[in-house]
Amino acid sequence: MRRLSQRLSLAAVAAWPLLAAATVRCPPEYGEKSAGFWALGFCVLGVFVLLGLAIPIAAIRITRGRRVARRVAWTLAACAPMLGLWLAGLLVFVEFFTLRC
Repeated sequence: MRRLSQRLSLAAVAAWPLLAAATVRCPPEYGEKSAGFWALGFCVLGVFVLLGLAIPIAAIRITRGRRVARRVAWTLAACAPMLGLWLAGLLVFVEFFTLRC
């Protein structure tokens, strides 16, 4: 365990200069992003959020009439893909809409 934490610490220290490169502003010739571009980005993010919310709701509806323990288990299990979709949507938004010049 200690070896793993040492390796992770070394990787974090080695990646430190990349954080500064990630915050470099776009060159002025790219100009501002249009309102339509931002609207599309937020719509994509919203679709991922709504799809993520649909998974636990579907799990609750599908498990109606079953025992409470089973319903709770399925609902909690549905939270993992929900969070995964939210994270995927955030990554898509950041990668293709926020960090693009």
